[in-house]
Formats: sequence, C-alpha cells, structure tokens
Amino acid sequence: MKGKKVLIVGGSSGVGLALSKKVEETGADVIIASRSAIKDKDRLKSLHGLTNCSYYSVDITVESEIKSLLEKVGMFDHLIITVKSPLIVSPFLELNPEDVRLAFDTKFWGQYNFARLAYKYLNKGGSITFSSGTLGKRPYDGYSTMSIISGAVESLCKALAIELSPIRVNAVSPGFKTLKEMEEIIPLGLGSDSQISNPYLFLMSDSYVTGTTIVSDGGAMLV
Repeated sequence: MKGKKVLIVGGSSGVGLALSKKVEETGADVIIASRSAIKDKDRLKSLHGLTNCSYYSVDITVESEIKSLLEKVGMFDHLIITVKSPLIVSPFLELNPEDVRLAFDTKFWGQYNFARLAYKYLNKGGSITFSSGTLGKRPYDGYSTMSIISGAVESLCKALAIELSPIRVNAVSPGFKTLKEMEEIIPLGLGSDSQISNPYLFLMSDSYVTGTTIVSDGGAMLV
C-alpha cells in the first residue's frame, strides 16, 4: 500500500475514520471525502493524527459533486465507500416510499454513481470496495429497506467485478455495532469500527480477490 493513493468516501467518521487511520499507517496517500470532511478537518488532524490526509467535501447523492471531487483528486488506486444511509426501521406496509427512496439514493445509487464515474480515474491494479450490510443476507422484522439495499449493493459488486475487470470490485458486509439487544446474542458481541475496518484493508491489498463480499459480524448470522 505504500505510495498508493486511496480515496475513502465516508472517511471522517465511524468505520471510514478507523480505516483512514490504518491506511495512512501503511504509507498510502489518503484522501478523505464526506459531507463534513472540510468542517471536521481540524478535529481529525488534532484528535486522530490524520495530518497527512487530503480533505474534500462531497454529497454522495449529488452526481455533480461526485464529478467535481474526482476531477480535483485525479488518478488514484483504490476507492472505498463506507457511507451509511438513514436507518429506516418500520413494517413494510407502513413505510413511507419517500424515506425508502432517500435511503436508496444514499447507499445504493450513491455507490453506483461513484463506481460509474470513478472508473476512468482508477490506475491499473486498482479496486473499488462497496459497503453493504448483513441484513441483506438475514432480514429482520421491520428492516426490509436495509435488507433490500444491502442485497442490491452485493449484486452490483458481483456484476461490476465482471464488467470492470481487471479493476477489482468487492464489498464488506458489516454487522451490528450499536443494537444493544443483540450484544448478548452475538458470539463475539457488537463490532467496533476498528474491527469492521479490517476487511476493507485486506480487500485493497489482495490482488486476486474480486466479486467477493466479506462478512464482518462477529458470528451474528449463526444465531
């Protein structure tokens, strides 16, 4: 990873922030992009030591902002997207379709458009890593929106691994981090941002993995 240029969308908080720190430690050139990246820049530098990163603001739901960001960044090696959508928990028959569309605009269409627009900026040997979620494999009552989106992201990953080859396309499926009622049920408990960031680093580094989704859920799907 030393000397590689890595764009982490959603890199100013949560899993993305944990990943940004790990990637910087490898000697890579880290670019952090999010809605709040510019506003949070001083905090990220002073509290988290991310002094050598570049910072850009972007709204993943606005195509023109994605284009503008990529033009500023130029050619790079790896694209990681860790942006979360609004959490929608409601019985299917009671859902507001507008809320569902907003969630899709962020987590599905946002990742879709980033991959579509970033492809020509990726260097040979580069990769794209999406974020899905374990609800795509094991639905829970009231979480249909998140299940559908996660499933769609993983299908997109497989399709693009074929169409964009030799650019590698993979995904990480994070489990539960904050749902307290799951804490005693999951074999390894709730996940931390640092733990869940590890598969992203692996998928960037392994040049022979593509079309794969790595589940990082502490064994939640076993129970």
